[in-house]
Amino acid sequence: MSENIGSSSDKTALIIDTNPVSRIIVEEEALMAGLTPVIAASGEEGLEFARENPPDIIIIDLLLNGRDGLEIINELRIDESTRSVPALVVTGLESRSEIDRAKKADILDLISKPFPHGHLSSILQRIFNRSDDSAKPSVILLVEDSHTIRTITKFLLEKHNHTVIEACDGVEGWEALNRHSNEVDMIITDINMPRMNGTELVEKIRADMRFRFIPVVVATTIADKETVKDLLNKGSDDYIVKPFSSEEFIARIGSHLRVKSLYRDLRKANLALNNFNATLERRVDERTAELRQSNLDAIYSLAVAAEAKDDATGNHLSRIRYFSGAISKMMGLSEAMSDEISYSSIMHDVGKISVPDSILKKPAKLTNEEFDTMKEHTIHGERILPTKPFYKTARQIARFHHEKWNGAGYPDKLSGKDIPLPARIVAVADVFDALISKRCYKASWTIEDANAEILRSAGAHFDPDVVLAWEKLYENGEIARIMEEWDFQP
Repeated sequence: MSENIGSSSDKTALIIDTNPVSRIIVEEEALMAGLTPVIAASGEEGLEFARENPPDIIIIDLLLNGRDGLEIINELRIDESTRSVPALVVTGLESRSEIDRAKKADILDLISKPFPHGHLSSILQRIFNRSDDSAKPSVILLVEDSHTIRTITKFLLEKHNHTVIEACDGVEGWEALNRHSNEVDMIITDINMPRMNGTELVEKIRADMRFRFIPVVVATTIADKETVKDLLNKGSDDYIVKPFSSEEFIARIGSHLRVKSLYRDLRKANLALNNFNATLERRVDERTAELRQSNLDAIYSLAVAAEAKDDATGNHLSRIRYFSGAISKMMGLSEAMSDEISYSSIMHDVGKISVPDSILKKPAKLTNEEFDTMKEHTIHGERILPTKPFYKTARQIARFHHEKWNGAGYPDKLSGKDIPLPARIVAVADVFDALISKRCYKASWTIEDANAEILRSAGAHFDPDVVLAWEKLYENGEIARIMEEWDFQP
């Protein structure tokens, strides 16, 4: 079960569909309609959620991996908590009998897949806008100390189907506004009142972010332009001079309520857009992560195949990976760069897949010709790996991890910082693990001797800065921890 937690809509759409592509499309339509989508990938999952947290609407497919969508709806109609939840059927079935059967069921509508973009969202908007509009009339807080004027104004507002909450001064008005903070659509206040006057009330209202979109109209006997200007500057939206014409009063009240309604619709549209963008961004991130993992899985398989030819193991690759990542972090590289060097390091010897077994597994010293063939694995590795940006660091490591700081390495005899940093880092990790590992052509070194060799080779074989980072990791026990985690057996 997944839910769009980021949405602040108070209406929930339960989407029950076994098809992942269809779920994504319906979820986007629900978000466009300003609803909070909740996803169920099976009929049973949908039943469980609906019974525990009854949604405002159910959007369901007819085919649910052996379950019938209409049967699910019928089961929900039996439960008192879900009996009145409306349901929409969205289906790709084209059978006339199935469509007729669905239309006879207790559903709002049947929508055939595929449908045009925005079609389902417009239906959902009509359903919930109709519900919202009929739920209640506008609620107006009337703050007036004169009982007579308050009674007349209340009568006039109620005559035009508004609900009125009365308050006799600013203090009582502020208390009433807080009690009904989610209900009040407009505030009409007098100016001259005991305890808290209208000006003070307006300032208090505008200082509270909860009420920033509620229109405030001041009804006053004061016609002085400076006073009126001061009221507008303090946050009132309009003023009406008493005594007022009832027609003008109702017209201006209606105008402000329409503006508030437009603000509400705009906020809903912005919320739907924000939810859509957030969902789209989340999906892009998820897809990017999936592609990255697919790339990693493929290259790991290729790397393991290459190492297997050399009698190495997957643990050898893992140790080099985490050695390289630890060195990168110790050298102060970013988390992202350290991670890139770490997973790219496993491809350092991928070119060995092109080297004959007779050379790779020869138990004796290689001839000059055989060694020249062996050295070509660096070139083959760069050639094998794709030229896409994802593999840039891996290609550098594959080609240059046998170069030496003093220029005596291969295949290009680069020296110093001309050797890419990722290759200089992996060189240390690779040599250490190769020294401590037993091969058909060599015995294993002790960990102490291998570490001493790394330290001795600083400035000749290895970058001194990389060796310094290695030394710190060795001394603080990180190297030993990685070896233990990846089951090092000398």
